[in-house]
Amino acid sequence: SLLQEMTGTKYEGCGEIGSIRAIFLAQFHPDQGPLIRCQWPNDFLSKEKFDSLSRFIIPKNEIQAQTITVNCLGYKISGYPTYLHDKKYRRNYLLFNLCVVCYPWSRTVQFEPFVRKLSQFFVNLEKESLLLSSGIEGEGNEMDELIQDMLVQVYQDMNTEGKSVVVCGQNSLQLSVISMGSDPPPVWDYQVPVLTVLSNKFHPDQWDLTTTQIIPYLDGFNHIARISALADVESTLVRACVQNLVYHRVVGLTTIFQYSNVYTVTPDLAMVRTDRELQQDMLKHVARKEGVLPNFRDVYTFISSFTYGTTVRDLCQRLSPARAGFDERRLVQYLVLKGVLRRVHKYPVWTGEGLGPEPRLYQWFTSQHNADQICVVTGLSGTQLEKRIEEDSSVLVIWK
Repeated sequence: SLLQEMTGTKYEGCGEIGSIRAIFLAQFHPDQGPLIRCQWPNDFLSKEKFDSLSRFIIPKNEIQAQTITVNCLGYKISGYPTYLHDKKYRRNYLLFNLCVVCYPWSRTVQFEPFVRKLSQFFVNLEKESLLLSSGIEGEGNEMDELIQDMLVQVYQDMNTEGKSVVVCGQNSLQLSVISMGSDPPPVWDYQVPVLTVLSNKFHPDQWDLTTTQIIPYLDGFNHIARISALADVESTLVRACVQNLVYHRVVGLTTIFQYSNVYTVTPDLAMVRTDRELQQDMLKHVARKEGVLPNFRDVYTFISSFTYGTTVRDLCQRLSPARAGFDERRLVQYLVLKGVLRRVHKYPVWTGEGLGPEPRLYQWFTSQHNADQICVVTGLSGTQLEKRIEEDSSVLVIWK
C-alpha cells in the first residue's frame, strides 16, 4: 500500500517493487550547467537536492549509454545518460538524462528497458525536430510543454497500466515494464541441479566461463559439492552459477537420489492421471530404450505406491521397473521437479548427555539438519551414517 511505501519499514534488497514517484529530464546547459528541464510531478525534486546529486545524474562523458542508479537522500534514481556529439552544439555535444525516481527500497531493474527506449526516442526527436536543444542551445521554450506532456503520460500510464504508447508527431513508441521473476532461493551444497533444457542448446557465449565449466557435470544426480570437486571450481561460485541458472529457468533443484530415500505423493498426482501431454513427456523421459515407451499403467502403479516408510529399494524389489522398461532414478527426479513427489527427509536427534561419542558428527544431530546435509558436510556415505544412527540407541530419527 501507499502507506507502507511511505513508512520506511522496507529496505533495499527486500525484492519488492514500488511505484514510480517521479520522472524528469535533466540536461547540461552550456552556461548554467546541469539542470532539470522538465519533471512530473512538478517541483518533486528540489533544486538543492538536484544540485547535490547532479554529478551522478549528469556524469562525465566517459559514463554514457549505460544505466546508472543512485540511491541517496531518500530517492532511488535510475537514468540513462546520453551524449549526442555534433559540431552544431556550442560545446560540440548535447548531454541529457531521462530519469525515474523510486522509493529507496524498490527494485528498479524492471524500469531500465523503458528508460533506455524513451531516451533513444528523445534522441530521434532531437535529430528530427531539435526537441532537446531548443531552449537550451538557443532562445525559446516551445518544446518544454511537449516534453512535459510526454513525461506526464509515461508517469501515469506506467503506474496504472505498466505500459504506455507515446506519440509525438509522426513518431510513436510502445513502452512496458518488464516482468521480473523473484530472486531464487539460496542454493546449498547438498542440492542436486537438473537441466530442464537440452544441454546442446547451451552456447558458450551465452554464459560466463564458470557456468560453461560446470554444465558438463549437471547430470541430474551430482550434488553441488560433488560438481565443485569434479569441475575444480569453488563451491561458492558453483552455488552462485546454479542460482543464476535457476533464475533463468534452465535448471531445477532436487535432492540427492539414493535407494534408501523415502518419498510420498502430493495432490498433483492427479495431473499424472489426467494430463495426456504430461504422461507422454514423462514416459519418453524415463524410457530405458529410446523409442520404446513403457506401459503407463506400470509406471503409474509404481508412482502411486510411494508412501511413508517405503523406500525406493522396496518398490524396485516389489515392482521391478527394469523389467517394465523404465528408469526409476529418472522417474523420481522428473516427478520431484514436477511437484508430484515430495522427499521425506530423515533428521537425526541426539538425546544423550553431552556432545556424544563423535562431537564432530553429533553436533549435527539437532533435528535441524537432514541426512543429506550431514553426509555432504561430514563426508560420510548414506550407508555409513545409517549404521552410526542404528548403533546408538540415544539417536532418534524424525521423518518429515
